[in-house]
Amino acid sequence: MASKNSKHDKPRAKAAARTPEQKRWLRAEEACRHAMDQLFAMQRGERFADNELAGKYAVMAGIHYRKIRNGKVLGAADFNAAVEVSTATRRCLQQLDATLSFTTLQDDPALLAVLQQIDSVLEDYRQLKGSKD
Repeated sequence: MASKNSKHDKPRAKAAARTPEQKRWLRAEEACRHAMDQLFAMQRGERFADNELAGKYAVMAGIHYRKIRNGKVLGAADFNAAVEVSTATRRCLQQLDATLSFTTLQDDPALLAVLQQIDSVLEDYRQLKGSKD
């Protein structure tokens, strides 16, 4: 009977460490998916009926989201589309509540979570733009 650690066993490969760029892309991907889940749910619930401009920004976020290949942020072009999704989502949220506190809305914890995630994407973008100037 062979031992568990025989000389023929291959050592398990360690997972490759993600680069800062890959981490940024993953954060953007998760933020966009979460934002679009929330915006689509709000559209289905007709939550934009009283705020046409918020609804238009939600639609714009969806248009930009479709530019991301299969919802995966795999490169710079996808990241740029994620920035557009985040920008449109933030504008939508501002139309719903200019203070961005969402205390009068029924899904305020979810909206605050979306806001935090998209703001992270926008901050990543600002840092990238600042480092290239």
